[in-house]
Amino acid sequence: MAPLLLAGALLGALSGCAAGDGAAGGGAAGGASGGSAAGGGAGEAGGPPPSVKLAAPAAFDAAKGWEVKAGWLPQGQPLPFAVSPRTGAVAYLDKGPKGYVLTVREAASGRVLATGRPWQGPEPTEEQAREDSAVLAVPRIAVVAGRDRDYFAVWARGRARKDALHEYREVVAAAFYPADATGRDLAPAGAGNAQAPDGAFDRPLVLPGPGGLLVTSYGGDHLLIAPDGRVTDRGGREVVLNGASAAPDHLQSFQGAKGLVTNGDDVLGHDGGFGAEGGWQSTRVAPPGVEAVRTEDKVGGGPSKVLNGRIVGAAGGQLLAEWVTDGDNVSAVHDLATGAVRATAPCPPQETDYGIGIPDPRNRAEVPPAVSPGERFLVKAGTVFDLRTGKGTCTDGGADARRITLATVGDDGVAYGTAGEEPPLTPVSVSVTTGAVTALPETTVTPDAMTGRAGVFVTYAGTDTMRLIVLPLKG
Repeated sequence: MAPLLLAGALLGALSGCAAGDGAAGGGAAGGASGGSAAGGGAGEAGGPPPSVKLAAPAAFDAAKGWEVKAGWLPQGQPLPFAVSPRTGAVAYLDKGPKGYVLTVREAASGRVLATGRPWQGPEPTEEQAREDSAVLAVPRIAVVAGRDRDYFAVWARGRARKDALHEYREVVAAAFYPADATGRDLAPAGAGNAQAPDGAFDRPLVLPGPGGLLVTSYGGDHLLIAPDGRVTDRGGREVVLNGASAAPDHLQSFQGAKGLVTNGDDVLGHDGGFGAEGGWQSTRVAPPGVEAVRTEDKVGGGPSKVLNGRIVGAAGGQLLAEWVTDGDNVSAVHDLATGAVRATAPCPPQETDYGIGIPDPRNRAEVPPAVSPGERFLVKAGTVFDLRTGKGTCTDGGADARRITLATVGDDGVAYGTAGEEPPLTPVSVSVTTGAVTALPETTVTPDAMTGRAGVFVTYAGTDTMRLIVLPLKG
C-alpha cells in the first residue's frame, strides 16, 4: 500500500538474518540509540552505510546502500515506513522527546530530502501503553497516491478529548506530508482526528485511497481524513451502485478522487457488485467472458438475478476484484478511477484485511497488494499480474504446493516474498511474465518495498534493533 499498510517489519524478522550486531555506527534512527532519524540535515550527501551485510537476492548490491536503526521501537512493533513510487523517496519515523519526526530520504542515495516537525499522536489507550502490549502501539505511514502528487500519511490510533470537561473518545489521528516536499522542520499540509461517533470504534480499519484515509468500523462508521486535514463523517448515508442503494462496505471502501469506491450489499459471499459513488459501475466493467449479472438459485426461492463482482483489495490507483464464474472464479485488476479492466487471472484472489493491528506476514490477508514503481505489475498473495499485457498468472496452485505470499514487485518484473504459512518460511522470487517460482537460499532476506532503483528491507538482521536498510539494484 503501500503501498500503503506493509508487514515488512515482522516479515524481515521472520525471513532472514545477517552477520554483525550493529551496535555501533550506521546513523541511529532513534532516541534510544543516541542519534536522530535523519542522520543529518536536509540535503546531506548520502545516508549512513549499513552496519550489517544482508543476504539479499542477487539483483541487489549488498555492498552498498544505507540504513537507519530504530532503537526507539518496542520489540514486536512494526517499523513505520512507506515508499512513494512517484518520487522514489522513502519515509520513516523516529521518536524524540517532543513527538514523532518524519524523515524523507532519496532511496537511491539516502540523501535527506525533508524532515517534519515533531508530531504528537493521540494518547495511547491503557492497552496500548502496556510494555507487553500485543496491539498496535506505534504510528503507521501510508502513501496516499493523489492525482497530482503523493502524500505520506502518518496515522495513529489512540484516545483524545476536547478538554477536561469532555470524555475521552477513541480516534484515528493523521498528518499528511507531500512526498515531494523538501526542507527542515516541515509542517504537515493537513492534520485531523477521526473521532469514533459512539466513543469507541468496533473493529476499526484504515483504508488509504487517492482521496485520503478512510476510517471504517464494523459498527458502520465511515470517516474520511482528507490530505488537507478535513474530516468528513458520512453518518448512515448510503451509496447508489448499479441502480441500487447500499451501505458502504466497511471492509473494502476506498476514497477515490471524486467519490467513494466500494462494494454493494453482499448477497452470496462473492456477489453484490461494486463501483464508484456517482461514477463508474461494475455492471459496465466486467472482464471479458464474465457475466456482470448472474442467475443464482436460492434455496427455497428459485432463480434470482444477482450482481456479480466484489472488491477484495487495492494498491495505489488499482483495485483487485473477484468475479464469480461457472468454473474457477476470476481475479481482475481494475483502474480505481475508471473501473477499466487492467488484467485478469484464472483464480480467486485473496481478500485483504485492513484491520488496525500488528500485521502477521504469514497471514496472506494481512499482506496487501503491491504495485511496481512504474505501475506495470501488481502482485497479491500468489497471483501476479502484468498490467501492460493484461495477463495474470496463479503461481501457487496444486494440492501439495506451499502457499506463496508476495510482498513486493520491481520494474524488472521480479516479485519477492515467501512460501509457507508457518516458520521456517522459504524466501522466493517470482517472474511476473512467466509465473516461474524460484526458491532462494534460506538465509535470503527479501525486500519489503521497491523503488525504481532500490529495494527496502526492514529486519532485525540478527540483532536486537530493527533496521531499515536500502540497497541499490545492480547495473
